[in-house]
Amino acid sequence: MMILIRGFLWFLAGVMTLQGFLHADEYGTATSMLGGVSLTMAVMKESFGATTRSLFSSTPVFVPLPRAIVQAALKETAMHPGIQVVPKLQQTLRLHQRTWDLFREEEVSWMLRHADLVGGVLSDPDARYLWTAWDQTLNYSQAALNASRAVVCSIRAMDPTLCDAKTADVTKFETKVRQAQKAVDRWAEILYLHRGVSTKAWWLAIFPSANTSRINQVATAVSRLHDIQIPTDVRLMNLTILINETTAWLAKGKSPWLSRLLDSLMIGEVWAGCLEHVRLREGRVRDLMMLAGIQDMYNAHERVLNASLRVVSSETERRLVQDWFGEMSGYAWWLSDDLPSLVRRCVGQEAGDCTRIGPTEIVTLSAKIAERERIIGNWTRRIYIGMWNAMPIIAILFVLELMLLCVDRRTSGPYPQMQMQQPIVLKLEGPSPSIPLSLTNG
Repeated sequence: MMILIRGFLWFLAGVMTLQGFLHADEYGTATSMLGGVSLTMAVMKESFGATTRSLFSSTPVFVPLPRAIVQAALKETAMHPGIQVVPKLQQTLRLHQRTWDLFREEEVSWMLRHADLVGGVLSDPDARYLWTAWDQTLNYSQAALNASRAVVCSIRAMDPTLCDAKTADVTKFETKVRQAQKAVDRWAEILYLHRGVSTKAWWLAIFPSANTSRINQVATAVSRLHDIQIPTDVRLMNLTILINETTAWLAKGKSPWLSRLLDSLMIGEVWAGCLEHVRLREGRVRDLMMLAGIQDMYNAHERVLNASLRVVSSETERRLVQDWFGEMSGYAWWLSDDLPSLVRRCVGQEAGDCTRIGPTEIVTLSAKIAERERIIGNWTRRIYIGMWNAMPIIAILFVLELMLLCVDRRTSGPYPQMQMQQPIVLKLEGPSPSIPLSLTNG
């Protein structure tokens, strides 16, 4: 009888292990009592906070969605593995946009300071000479060039030496005109606050023989800021020190206005370079989103939205459906073609599986479905969950075996029983009868 009981319990343990293995995704994501209480408290806190904020603002914090629609969208999204990376890409994209805003704010602050500096260059007499001198040089060189061209020999054979000298004057004044025109153009870019002014090109235009190796170092340092995230990065602080040293080295002995303008232009190139790095990173993320099928998801979203709007009649219901789809667009869900039927069923009721849920429950459902996918793909974990499912029967078997062991020890006793010795009978020779003798002293 005991063997039959043991066999039944072991059979039951095997069945429960197999049951847990086959349904590991359900058992592994089941909500515990403590987790259920925590989720309930979080939902109540979220609902209370949304109600409180709605008293002071007409803009809703979030749009509650029917549970059935959320579950259908999450299941359909799980069937498209490529689209599951889109939320992470969207989060990264939002991070890049915040980084862009930070650096854009720094660039705007620099633009205001630079505009004040350019205003001083335009109005201060000492600063005006720096750029008006090039206009005068251009006019003088152009007049000299015209005069030299007017006296160029038409027939060189008459006086070759004089003709060569006049041709050399023309070449010299053409070079001066090109130099002056380049300097005037570079100054015009600065004075009219053009975007993308090259500091190196401006400095070489006004000082053709200048050594720009330090400016090249600054440009190289800016090109290495490909992963910059915040304006307070220590590399930017070091770069500011390098710019100050470069300015002091290049503008030594020159006008203070040139020094200030050179420093400001290099700082502007730093902010522009940081913004360009952020823009390139954002572009790469958008390319990844296109490769993940974000456009196909948007097309499916528009198709299901149009089909859902056709199944409702009143304007209030249409606005409600549009609010639902507007809220779902932020979750990057792939919407199935059977969603309009759920919309038609849940648009007029809020009971059962059409109960409205907020972001907290949506995140919980998303985590459960993602965890189920991971459990299904991990056989070792499924075996462990199956064994854990059979743990109560294994505990009963352990207790039974322990009880049987204790009963067997109690029945056998702590010591073996001693056998009784037979009495010793001595036979005496002779006619006398056999008399049993006992051993006595003496």
